[in-house]
Amino acid sequence: MEPLSWSGIGTDRILRVALDEELEEYHLLAYLQRMDASYREHKLYPMLDDLGRRIGQLRELQGRADELKAHLSGELVGMDLARMELVRRSPADTAAWDQVERSIERVLPPLVTAHGRGQELRGELEGRIRMAPVGVVPLDVREGWLLIRQQNEALAYAYVLPIVQEVPPPDRYRYVRTRYFATWTLGLSTTYEDIKAELVRRGPLPNPATFAFESDVTLPRIETFLPLAKRITYELVAASPERAA
Repeated sequence: MEPLSWSGIGTDRILRVALDEELEEYHLLAYLQRMDASYREHKLYPMLDDLGRRIGQLRELQGRADELKAHLSGELVGMDLARMELVRRSPADTAAWDQVERSIERVLPPLVTAHGRGQELRGELEGRIRMAPVGVVPLDVREGWLLIRQQNEALAYAYVLPIVQEVPPPDRYRYVRTRYFATWTLGLSTTYEDIKAELVRRGPLPNPATFAFESDVTLPRIETFLPLAKRITYELVAASPERAA
């Protein structure tokens, strides 16, 4: 899913003779405006992941400049036996690649700046979240429950941090896999301890790790609160003695 409708520089454009720089600039500005609007609403994901992915792709494209230029090679004239490479005459026209390079140089700095603002906001909002264990914390905290409080409701998510990790994700919160379970209304008759007791009754673990998260600012649950809670959980699990063993 493309969270923001800007396709960026497509790899197919390497083969085009001309790029519409004015149109590219218009789409870039619109993309950045939507990103800023998301930041104002305290919405971080998946926009921050998308922005990081775009920056990574552009930097990879920059880093492969020589290799890509070689694909625009001219006539084969011989072989360099010392370097075991084909020798080609320089192409007469590299306008297509020059256009791509200029486009990258134009769009990359504002994207990096926007990503930096998002990371700063993430750190600020993460600092506004309070996490507390519910009951006794077991030695193994690689799986259990996350209780996300919004106003007088607590949403329970089962979480697990697999022992074997796949390819590193763009953000640490993706290491922690969650599944929504149920919602409780908090009050005098329903506390975090009561919810944990119910989770123990329903679930397979006799003493599951259970952590409650609260924030003193309003956070969008899916776009921000849950991902940040998962980041905090990952740091806790990664630092636990059981994990280190």
